[in-house]
Amino acid sequence: MICVVGVGLEGVASASPRGRRLLAQAEVVIGADRHLAMVDTCAARKVRWDGVPDHLGELLAEQTGASIVVLASGDPNLFGIGVTLVEQLGVDAVDIEPSVSSLQLALARARVPAAGAMLLSAHGRSLATAAGQAAAARRAAILTDTRHDPAAVAAALVKAGVESHARLLVCERLGGPDERVREGTVAKPPARPFDPLAVVVLDRLAASGPGLGRSEDEYEHEAGQITKAEVRAIVIAALDPGPEDVVWDVGTGSGSVAIEAGRLAARGVVYAIERRPDRAEQARRNAARSWNVEVLTGEALDLLPGLPSPDAVFLGGGGDEISGLVQNSLARLRERSSPIPGRLVAGLATLDSVLEATDVLRRAGLEWRLSQVSVARGRELNGRLGWEALNPVHVLSTVVPR
Repeated sequence: MICVVGVGLEGVASASPRGRRLLAQAEVVIGADRHLAMVDTCAARKVRWDGVPDHLGELLAEQTGASIVVLASGDPNLFGIGVTLVEQLGVDAVDIEPSVSSLQLALARARVPAAGAMLLSAHGRSLATAAGQAAAARRAAILTDTRHDPAAVAAALVKAGVESHARLLVCERLGGPDERVREGTVAKPPARPFDPLAVVVLDRLAASGPGLGRSEDEYEHEAGQITKAEVRAIVIAALDPGPEDVVWDVGTGSGSVAIEAGRLAARGVVYAIERRPDRAEQARRNAARSWNVEVLTGEALDLLPGLPSPDAVFLGGGGDEISGLVQNSLARLRERSSPIPGRLVAGLATLDSVLEATDVLRRAGLEWRLSQVSVARGRELNGRLGWEALNPVHVLSTVVPR
């Protein structure tokens, strides 16, 4: 059993009582230089680790039979090496004993409730992902690093749509004798320099919703070639993206479905495929503020084999290839390891496409649901209120068990 013990800036004193017992019983303690310096009074043999996860595996393999403690900062189960070791070695091989995390300390120092706060990291991770998720939250705490420092985090929050006057705090050297907490706003964060391991706390009066069914005017599109807002809302409801799902949007066009699905799959990823280079570039421009939408240019049947298996698939195009796209999507949805059924949704303009797609589903033994969505929008007609009908769209959906 490998024990991973979290410590704060005060070293052994900041470990939990059980963490201190594990350190006292250890024969070997592995950690970075700064962590080993905190436990120099421990009798165990000290082994330096350079912070590279693969190198830690090599060090552990060399200590066979010894009682081993791996040192980590704060809570190793929160963006830490504890999570990595469990993934590599299995749940029965790793014991994690946390200390108070810097994210918890930062929220406490900022007098911001921890319940419901989003805990995020830009430390060696995507800054756009952290900022995008924070933009959907009232309260968030974000780990930083030297590249993604608090000023960079503030700029990313502005880009993600967070209001400029939102309260932003920079918390540094938390738990140590020289800790520092400085307050500013998203538009005017505290000034550099920052501690290399600072935490940013975002505290807002309110957060916006996921923004589903946005007006077509909010997207760049070509001559009305966009999934209309009312249809888009129905499609995304049928896709039902989970927070960590992989979503495919095949024939993405403007990218509107991909972008809105990505807001629900906030910790997942959306692959938006478009065969026309001009439309793919259009989708990229529309997705500029999205953190988890990747637009791919090319033929779908050529690109899909190289993508991770999806949890949900939207077919927004297809034409003569609709049968092959449905077959391919069904096969890949069945590869998933999740016990939750996959979802396949198609927005089809012609009856020919509907017949071809339903024939594939019928032969696959799947039940399906088909709706013709006809939308009429109110408009002024010579000072009176009338209706303007949009072209109907057929929305076909099915669930796909493993």
